[in-house]
Amino acid sequence: MTMKKRLPPPSSSSPSIRQHFWLGLQLVLSLSVLICVLALLRINSQSESSASAFSSFGRSSSVQGTPKIAFLFLARFNLPLDFLWHAFFENAEERNYSIYIHSEPGIVFDESTTSSPFFYGRQLRGSVKVAWGESSMVDAERLLLAAALEDPANQRFILISDRYLVFHHPLVSWRYNCLGCYVKNSSFYFFVAA
Repeated sequence: MTMKKRLPPPSSSSPSIRQHFWLGLQLVLSLSVLICVLALLRINSQSESSASAFSSFGRSSSVQGTPKIAFLFLARFNLPLDFLWHAFFENAEERNYSIYIHSEPGIVFDESTTSSPFFYGRQLRGSVKVAWGESSMVDAERLLLAAALEDPANQRFILISDRYLVFHHPLVSWRYNCLGCYVKNSSFYFFVAA
């Protein structure tokens, strides 16, 4: 007959595996909460600094004269629908809008590249080569916005793809001192074609 050896009862001086597990779990949870709180504080401080950075552009809500809408065209090489945009801008007063175009470096909008005089000389001088879906698109959008922010009268900003159209007539829009009802409550609009 073999006798089984009995293990001695756990002593109160050495913690059990279960106690180690709970202690480790509490430590992990405490560290997780601390990391979340620190992350939220960092996000909050970044949003405050970005808000102050945007206000440092010196833009004021009271503009001398007529506030303008900045049309920011993000084009590949040209504006294939320039003849339709010409009809869009044709009856609008130029003091109500600005046009900025980002296209491939070296492309100049003149009589040989566009059928609309509204786009003559409106391209950005320091454009970058853009690949669809890449971060270079963001760089191009930043360049457009920076150029538009140089004019303090620009109060609304519409980013437009080269193959997009607005189906709202400008005569009706400018009569109410905006491009349309959808432009009234925000400063930034993004229109892109699929």
